[in-house]
Amino acid sequence: MAQSKTTSSSGDTSVADLTDQIQTLKGDIAKITEILGEIGVEKRDQATAKLRETASEVRAQGERHLRDAQARAEDVGAQAADAVRQQPAAAIGIAVGVGFLIGLVTSRK
Repeated sequence: MAQSKTTSSSGDTSVADLTDQIQTLKGDIAKITEILGEIGVEKRDQATAKLRETASEVRAQGERHLRDAQARAEDVGAQAADAVRQQPAAAIGIAVGVGFLIGLVTSRK
């Protein structure tokens, strides 16, 4: 019987140790979960910032392209106006020819 008491008390100690270890593991897992959550939030915030930065750069680049296209269109318009002023008869002839071609193409079924 003396042996069973010794085994019983060391069994109780083992159970208590296991319980303490389980509690420690639960705490460690909770900390790991919290850290992973913080890392996830940080990565999300970094990705959002990078996306906003990229969108801003694309927007700025698009605005530059738009301004360039508008400037080219204004230049072409000015050149066309100058050409009409310098050679009005040729401009009228070209306009009539283009109108005739458009009418010919659209009237065919």
